[in-house]
Amino acid sequence: MNVKLVRQVFDKKKFNETVDTSFSQLVPQQDPTFFDLNLATVDDFFELYNKFFYEIPKEGTVNSHTYLIQESSEYVDYQAQAEEIEALLEEIAELRAENLELRQDMNTLIEQFGSSRTERAVEPRTNG
Repeated sequence: MNVKLVRQVFDKKKFNETVDTSFSQLVPQQDPTFFDLNLATVDDFFELYNKFFYEIPKEGTVNSHTYLIQESSEYVDYQAQAEEIEALLEEIAELRAENLELRQDMNTLIEQFGSSRTERAVEPRTNG
C-alpha cells in the first residue's frame, strides 16, 4: 500500500511579513525593567517599600522617609496628635519643675533639722 503525501510549503518571507512572531504584545515597550504603574496595587507599594526601606534616604525634600512622614501627616491630620503630645510635654515640664521645688524644700528641711540637732548637742545640760 502506497500513500502519497502532499506537502504545501509557505514562502517564509511572506509568512514573516504577515505574522508578527516577536511577541511584542507580551513585553510592553521591549523593556525588561518595565513596570506599569497603572497595574500596581497598594500591596505592591508596601512590598516595594519594605524591600527598599533601608535604601530610602532618611532626610530629603522628596523620595525620603522625612517626605513620606510629612505627606502622610498632612493627609491623616497628624497635627491633632502633635498638639496632644505638646500638651503632655508641657505637663511633664511642669511636673519636673514641681519635683525640683519639692527636692529643694526637702533639702532645706534636712539642713534645718541637722542644724537644730547640732545646736542641741552643743547646749550644756543642767542637773536638776
